[in-house]
Amino acid sequence: MLVADTSAVLKLVLQLTKGIIRDPKTRRIAMFYIMLAALVMLFLGYVFLSDRWAREHVWLFFGYWLVCAWLTLSGMLLAVLDVLIIRAANRAHRRKLESEFLGKPEDKP
Repeated sequence: MLVADTSAVLKLVLQLTKGIIRDPKTRRIAMFYIMLAALVMLFLGYVFLSDRWAREHVWLFFGYWLVCAWLTLSGMLLAVLDVLIIRAANRAHRRKLESEFLGKPEDKP
């Protein structure tokens, strides 16, 4: 029973991930909220997490900053992916225009 539930959850997570990565609008909205969450965590951690709390709860303190770093890295990787996709689309569009107006054959990689 547990394996079937885990498999269904894994399939759902994979489908959602594919949807976020493939749709530019959804990807940019996800980037915005991920970076917003990371900035809020950074602000709250800087203001409210004291040295005393860090000494008493070392693993919670480390986990909090690990989640903050993970969110930041995720947002940055989505941004890099977005830039690469935009550059590839621009390159394809430019090649299409060159072949239309200059009569050059299209390069097929």
